[in-house]
Amino acid sequence: MTKMKKAFVFDFDDTLAKTKCKINIYWLGLRIRQITPEEFNSYKLGMFEYFNFDEFRSSDFIHEAQPLLLLRLAKEVYDESHSVYVLTAREDDVSDAIAAWLKQHGIKPKTIFCVGGTQKTISKNKRRILLSIMEEYDKVYFYDDCPNNIENAPNGKNLRKY
Repeated sequence: MTKMKKAFVFDFDDTLAKTKCKINIYWLGLRIRQITPEEFNSYKLGMFEYFNFDEFRSSDFIHEAQPLLLLRLAKEVYDESHSVYVLTAREDDVSDAIAAWLKQHGIKPKTIFCVGGTQKTISKNKRRILLSIMEEYDKVYFYDDCPNNIENAPNGKNLRKY
C-alpha cells in the first residue's frame, strides 16, 4: 500500500507568526496611518491613497516574530515527513529570513513562495501556486488568515482550506 502524499501550505503573517510589521498608508505622499495585516485584508483605499509595504521587506521583523498556534501543526506534520510549504504575500527578499526563523522552530519547508503584489494580485498568485502544488499531492491543506485568499483558492477534492 502506498503512502498518501500530503502537503501543508501555510501563510506566514498572522498564520504561522505574528510580527510587528505594519502597512503604511500614504495620501498624496504623506503617511496618514498604519494598519495591521489583518486590517489590510479588508481595507479599501481612498482617493489618492496607496499602500507602502517597506516594513515587510525587512528581515528584522521576521527574526523577532512570535510563533502562533498553527506553527505547532506545521512542526507536527513536518516531523511526520509531510511536505510543508510557506505561501506568503511578502516579497522574495525575506524568504531567507523566513527559512531561518522556521529552522529555529525545527521546520525546513520544501519551498517558500513569495507572491508579493497588490491586494488584487496576491490571491490570484496564491491560487496559481496552489494549483501547481495540487498536481503533485493526494491531499493539500491550505491555511491562511485572509478570507479573500481562502475564497479565491481553487476548489478540488484534494484541497482543504482553513
